[in-house]
Amino acid sequence: MSEEYGSNGPEPQIKVTDRRRFTPEGEAIPAERELAEESPAPADPAVDPRDAKLEAQQARIDELLRACAATVEESKAARARMEREKARVLEAERAQIAQALLEAVDGLERALAAAGGAKGPLVDGVRLTLSSLAKKVQELGAERIPVLGAPFDPRVAEAVDVVPVASPAENDVVVQEVRAGYRIGERILRPARVRVGRLAQA
Repeated sequence: MSEEYGSNGPEPQIKVTDRRRFTPEGEAIPAERELAEESPAPADPAVDPRDAKLEAQQARIDELLRACAATVEESKAARARMEREKARVLEAERAQIAQALLEAVDGLERALAAAGGAKGPLVDGVRLTLSSLAKKVQELGAERIPVLGAPFDPRVAEAVDVVPVASPAENDVVVQEVRAGYRIGERILRPARVRVGRLAQA
């Protein structure tokens, strides 16, 4: 007696593809929907972990470069501050030495003024010493402030006296320099002491 097909085993699975162009309700299926149902969606590409690692390393490199650039800028700024401080200290030292030498110059100038037109080895020695000290003062960067015959400027000179003058052109003009003034660059080392003309009232 022959056995019926499939009586003793599992029934074979049969794959059925629905090719109907209408829904069970009788509506037509659009072509786009039909293609979407027949074509499986593409799988998302797998993310390579090496890409994430490279991005992290690049970010770290950028961070280190920024830190290095900031350090370089800070170093430049520190060197600039040190140079400015060094220049300030040197200028202050030069000014202090120049002021000490100027005291000696003032004394020698007074001595020559008191000697008048006298001649002799002593006067010549004072004159040579004065010339040498004046040269040292100049080497320190100090220069004499020209005030004689110029309008009185309280920023560079001190008026110690007023002298009556007859000419309007000499009014408020320095007519005599009592003590020379000096400057180093824009810094006034010491102001000049002067006598200023004042127009006499008629």
